[in-house]
Amino acid sequence: MRAPAPLHGVPDPDTPSYIVVFVDGTAPDPVVDALAAEHGFAPKHVFRNALQGFAAELTAEALEAVRRHPAVKYVEHDAPARVMGNG
Repeated sequence: MRAPAPLHGVPDPDTPSYIVVFVDGTAPDPVVDALAAEHGFAPKHVFRNALQGFAAELTAEALEAVRRHPAVKYVEHDAPARVMGNG
């Protein structure tokens, strides 16, 4: 079994949105379709240009399964950004 792809950020069940980046040269559509069908999620967006991958809300189980897929380079938790100012 493959070691899981790196996970950047901290998983949060209140915001289970992730950006999944594929290994360079991966055709994203068939991989996204297969993963979504097998693990029960609907992609919010499929990336086909600057990077190949997708964005989706994933359960903890789906996240672990996606991270072990051979086409996955890394996964980023898609959390809201916070800006701190000097004001």
